[in-house]
Amino acid sequence: MTALAAYRPALPPDAIDVAHLLAQAPDLADRPDDGYLTEGLARRLNPTPWFDTDWYAWQNPDWSEYASPYLHYLEKGCAQGRDPSPFVDIPRYCDMTKVPAHKAYGLICAGFHAPALGIYENRDDLARCQDAFRAGLQLLGHRVTKPRARRAGLVVLQAGRGLPVELWSDAPDRAWDLMVNYYDAAGFQAGLGDYAVFQKGTKFTAMWMLWQRFRSVLLEYDHVLFLDDDVETTCADLNKMFEMCRKHQLDLAQMSLSKASFTSWSALFSRPGITGPRSISAVEIMMPVFSRKALNLVSPSFGQSISGFGLDLVWGKLVSQAGGRIAILDEVQATHARPVDQAGGAYYSYLRRHMINAKAELWQLLKDYDADRNLMSS
Repeated sequence: MTALAAYRPALPPDAIDVAHLLAQAPDLADRPDDGYLTEGLARRLNPTPWFDTDWYAWQNPDWSEYASPYLHYLEKGCAQGRDPSPFVDIPRYCDMTKVPAHKAYGLICAGFHAPALGIYENRDDLARCQDAFRAGLQLLGHRVTKPRARRAGLVVLQAGRGLPVELWSDAPDRAWDLMVNYYDAAGFQAGLGDYAVFQKGTKFTAMWMLWQRFRSVLLEYDHVLFLDDDVETTCADLNKMFEMCRKHQLDLAQMSLSKASFTSWSALFSRPGITGPRSISAVEIMMPVFSRKALNLVSPSFGQSISGFGLDLVWGKLVSQAGGRIAILDEVQATHARPVDQAGGAYYSYLRRHMINAKAELWQLLKDYDADRNLMSS
């Protein structure tokens, strides 16, 4: 422990909601401040309804420079606009209220909060926002007739404006069928793909709605890949990916990522020289490929996340528990070319406008399924 970490100053007045703390740990009645600072993280205690000790420590590993995650937040994280809880979206709150970041937490603790401001009081608030988002969606089937000569694999492609049509146009050697889901009708390309649908939501609401309406179509295929439109790959790599999935009887897999890619998990980068599947605990939500068995297994989770956050880790656990095989394929590569910008990126701004907090969805899924927080590879 550093000298700074050993230093434990007194908490500011009203930094702890004593009634909230004692509801979790009645034995701390005679020493709430000191008891929380020394035991809060180990016992997963929260000083107020708006600070989650366990979550903050996980998301902010630099807290270890201080005596506790909460002191780190009060002395550093608060002024920097960090979220104190997965249910508290400080960027949204500051944008809506126009208060500076260092004042936001105090106002929230004082009672100035609402889902429209980026603050969920509990999981019921999250569920209501998710339900409201889904209620505004519909799936339109433009072309859903089964191709005469169905191939064994299916790519379900998210499509917006600027889709590189030449990559997806029919090629003589294409060994998979293509379903195009247009989330932006302005990107529509007549005749593209074997199927075409429209759903102006997220990839994950599309998965949920496709499963509700066109389950029988999806289950015609041995393997189904759900692919983001900012993933760059080739027809040849997709052919080989489906071939390897069939050959090795994989239930959940993905292509490896080139070094030019953006990802949350370094284990997904391609490892030169490795042939055959490499075991992994989960795959990323940008391009999961499911066997028919795995698709049936994970489908109940499709309606549990608008953003997709947390689904990768949940899918890995569900498939692994059922004895399925999960792997990354180093012999085929893709590039995820778009940076992940949770603060100001278009996707996350879109979610915030609809009162969807991706971090809250992640945390709730991890708790509901008792899923691991990290992705592990052999």
